[in-house]
Amino acid sequence: LRTDPAIDYVNSTVGSGGPNSTTNYGRLFIALKPQNTRDNAAVVIGRLRQKAREIPGMQAFFQSVQNLNIGGRISKSQYQYVMQSGDTEALYRLAPEMRDKIEKIPGLLDVTTDLYIKNPQMTVDIDREKAAVYGITVDQVRNQLYNAYGSRQVGTIYMPSNDYQIILEVQPQFRVDPSDRSKLYMKTASGQTIPLDAVARLVPTVGPLQINHQGQQPAVTISFNLAPGNSLGYAVDKITELEQNSSPPPTIATGFSGTAQVFQDSLRGQGVLILAAVFAAFVILGILYESFIHPITIISGLPSAGIGAILTLTLFGMELSVIAMIGIVMLVGIVKKNAIMMVDFALERR
Repeated sequence: LRTDPAIDYVNSTVGSGGPNSTTNYGRLFIALKPQNTRDNAAVVIGRLRQKAREIPGMQAFFQSVQNLNIGGRISKSQYQYVMQSGDTEALYRLAPEMRDKIEKIPGLLDVTTDLYIKNPQMTVDIDREKAAVYGITVDQVRNQLYNAYGSRQVGTIYMPSNDYQIILEVQPQFRVDPSDRSKLYMKTASGQTIPLDAVARLVPTVGPLQINHQGQQPAVTISFNLAPGNSLGYAVDKITELEQNSSPPPTIATGFSGTAQVFQDSLRGQGVLILAAVFAAFVILGILYESFIHPITIISGLPSAGIGAILTLTLFGMELSVIAMIGIVMLVGIVKKNAIMMVDFALERR
């Protein structure tokens, strides 16, 4: 990456901790040179994305640092779509399917999820009938496994300057091979000692590398970036249409998160809010000038300001983002203030 002429310096973090949720994560923070000496950030990202694809065994995702980040969680891409449900089996089955469908939407890049479902794990299958014969409960099996492989504190060593916890566990050489579980023994209700294999067996399976939650429910976040020339509104509409066509079960709740959620919420009832704001401004100006003509004169300049702002964004190839919408609101306020000053000046000169 340092060979790219637009990059000034690079910092990195590897492994779990900080912004990295698991050990197979790594993050690069890339600082670009001054804007007048390099290409646009989108062009640089496209160039780096192409270079990263040449590295085997690694997936790389790029996103520009935003001046304004609203909600959401740390993800590999900028915008987020969340699926959550108490039924993890259905959630983990449908989330990859939804990710594949979103990836096929034209104009979306770096579509990925925080779900890694191929993590090897061992499931303890307890033969409850045999356990009942020996008088062994499920809780006893769980405690025995936790004593061997967990972090049960059985005591504390108190020293003058510090305290040390005493953790019960098997020796390290017996924590490597799953077959070492046969060396664990349990006491039956009659006081006999039997191996754990007599009532339980290990079943190799795969599962999630980690279980993320949102709103106290398991959740899967699908994140994505936008290709140059595509707006967030386009992506929201396409994903919403895809969701309606997919008809997910009622047990799975879906929705956008972070900036995408704020953008979606801002569009709800936007027309009514604009009309209410214009009406309120008209009433206040009417009370101020005691006239119906002067408020209309002042407000008549607002549509042209909004249209001019949108045309300017289109001319420079910029998106109608949240920051752009804030700028349009500020522009409308400035135009309104200038119109009030012009009307006041005209009334004084009359």
